[in-house]
Amino acid sequence: MELYQLKTFVTVAEEGHLTRASERLHTSQPAVSAHIKSLEEEMGVSLFIRTPKGMVLTREGEVLRAKAQTALDTIDDLYKEASVLKENVVGTARIGLHIDPQFLKIDCFLSHMRRHHPELDFHLLQRWSWQQPDAFKKGALDGGFVYGRPEMPDLEVIALRQFNVVVVGPVDWEKQISGAGWKDIARLPWIWTPPNCQFCQIAMSAFESRGLQPMRVTVADQEPLISTLVSSGIGLAIMIEDEARLAQEQGRLTIWEEVLDSVDLSFIYPRKRASEPLVKALADGIRQIWKISETKGALAS
Repeated sequence: MELYQLKTFVTVAEEGHLTRASERLHTSQPAVSAHIKSLEEEMGVSLFIRTPKGMVLTREGEVLRAKAQTALDTIDDLYKEASVLKENVVGTARIGLHIDPQFLKIDCFLSHMRRHHPELDFHLLQRWSWQQPDAFKKGALDGGFVYGRPEMPDLEVIALRQFNVVVVGPVDWEKQISGAGWKDIARLPWIWTPPNCQFCQIAMSAFESRGLQPMRVTVADQEPLISTLVSSGIGLAIMIEDEARLAQEQGRLTIWEEVLDSVDLSFIYPRKRASEPLVKALADGIRQIWKISETKGALAS
């Protein structure tokens, strides 16, 4: 029995689908199938029932999955302990980014980390705020920037600052939205975000409190895409004011001059991994770049 077979087994059990599991494991679907088959043959039990909708654990699979996860956790602990015993921090740090990196001081952060931890590699991954807690559970991220201050027992939160939130529109609509009221704004086409997005919640609250329903024409799930759609004349959207002002200076969009609300910016990471050298180095680096102490709250915007 090989370690990679156990990892494949647990990943397929979590995803319930060979294709999604192969994407997470960065390998081919046939390879994933072969790992499962070899494991079943070696142990002499069927781990999954293959269905048109995916992979379903058998009764034996349910029992063995828990054992397999325990074994993997034990191996992880072994590596963590070995890492603690080393003076230098090595490995790959995977960080979730939910907005344009320039508003997260990523350039300063990476320069700082390169000076203090030259053997640490970085993978910067685009992830919405609400996607990141689940990514931590699956071991896909080591830290991430999010909107809000998630109150979850398994997360550590470093409050960084606040952003104002404003409505933006295509440049050609400047005369149309300048001085417009809420009813006028609601009648214009809107680029919406998914329900879990904090911007969606802010916008819905603003409209519902006024008894209005916006005219939603499309839903976009990435901020660069939203900015592109606005610039292309598709509709209105909401954006942090810093990003909106920059885009306005570049002639890419216009701003409806009313602040809707404010939103917190935070850096989060798994609480159970807080003492790991890699995660601790990330948290320490973030605090130094943003000039935040262990007990200090969010900086003013």
